[in-house]
Amino acid sequence: MLKLKCKYYVQGAFKVKFNLKKLSVISLSALLFSTSVLTTNIDAKSNNANKYPKEKVTLAKSLTKRFAKDGYVYRLYATKYTKDSDGPYVTVKSKNKTDYKVKSIVELSGTTGISYANLVSKKGKKVTVDLLNGFYNKNKNIKSLKKIVQLENKIYKADKKNNKEMKKLYKMVKNVKSSKDRKIALTSYYQLNNYLKNPKNGVPSLLVGESEF
Repeated sequence: MLKLKCKYYVQGAFKVKFNLKKLSVISLSALLFSTSVLTTNIDAKSNNANKYPKEKVTLAKSLTKRFAKDGYVYRLYATKYTKDSDGPYVTVKSKNKTDYKVKSIVELSGTTGISYANLVSKKGKKVTVDLLNGFYNKNKNIKSLKKIVQLENKIYKADKKNNKEMKKLYKMVKNVKSSKDRKIALTSYYQLNNYLKNPKNGVPSLLVGESEF
């Protein structure tokens, strides 16, 4: 047995009396072992935290260039409160009809792995939104393009090239009467084709935010 005495141990405003004479070597060893395990667990958690990749911010140059060419055709989404069981908020088209153009697209390749777009209006107002559901291309609402956008979105979500569907899409594009609208549809067709070849080419401009509807 240990012949150590400790009269008082001060913790906050209280004094607790101990008699270490009654403390066995086994008890003391158990206490020291517990402390060692606790220290090991803390070190392990610290090491795990260090394993998470650091956020790397990258300007997506090719996507920025492509989206910027579209001009002021983008509008914002907004969130609306709902009692739906799927979630307290839903994404809706903003009542604000301000048109924006893409200034830059930035990718975060770390823990979050998200992409966002920096937009600017004709009056110089700047906003930053999520690339997937923060804004949309207003041209998708053109009457002659609505069915084309629907088929494009179907093919896009399937995430694989379907030659039969792509031929059908191309035929629909060619049948658009307005040369201006046909040009928009044809550009989107080629963008979709490039995406199916390599997803890094990015979502077609007409399908930005389309997954919300």
